[in-house]
Amino acid sequence: MILMSVALSNAPSARAATNADAASTGPMASVKMVVDQAIAVFKDQGVAPAAREKKLRAIAESHFDFEKMARSAVGLHWRDFSPEQRSEFVPLFTNFIEDVYLSRMEQYSVEKVQQEVQSSRIQFIKERLDEPDQAVVFSEVTLQNRAKPVDVNYQMKRDGDEWKIYDITLDAISVIANYRNQFNRVLNDGGYDKLVGIMRQKQQALGASITKPNP
Repeated sequence: MILMSVALSNAPSARAATNADAASTGPMASVKMVVDQAIAVFKDQGVAPAAREKKLRAIAESHFDFEKMARSAVGLHWRDFSPEQRSEFVPLFTNFIEDVYLSRMEQYSVEKVQQEVQSSRIQFIKERLDEPDQAVVFSEVTLQNRAKPVDVNYQMKRDGDEWKIYDITLDAISVIANYRNQFNRVLNDGGYDKLVGIMRQKQQALGASITKPNP
């Protein structure tokens, strides 16, 4: 999942460079909470693989706006989806993204993840409110094997009393924009059915490399 790709490079001592005492429901505080929860899962060496994956999925589904992410990932094609297709695509996209990053973690190895967590450091720089329900949280991640920090920014949307992540940029490269480029090529060529078919095929392949959590 997207959360996992960021947590791989975040340190447990994350701190804000501006107002560290921001309201607990603010955008920056929400991101810090997600990072802390993910790192705690990675650091727990005693948790079984299936339990670890179930916890990571639960964290992602609680703090990411997967519906907005799914809509953004298909761009203008979303307006052409039927209500039934939209209802099918959002959970498919959610599971697809989670499976992609869970499989990457398995390939990377939990031991390596734990080493990266211990040797890396994240610094939260600031949060910016673009609209009452839209915000960006800016951070820098210092990695042991990189001379310069990585800029990691979180696009946030207010959902009731909570702030949820709907995109992440790493050194100005948007995760969702990358998927949009891939999905749009498929949709332009073969439409909705072709995209869903490809996603399901990839999920089946990914399932061989990860342990699915119990429902």
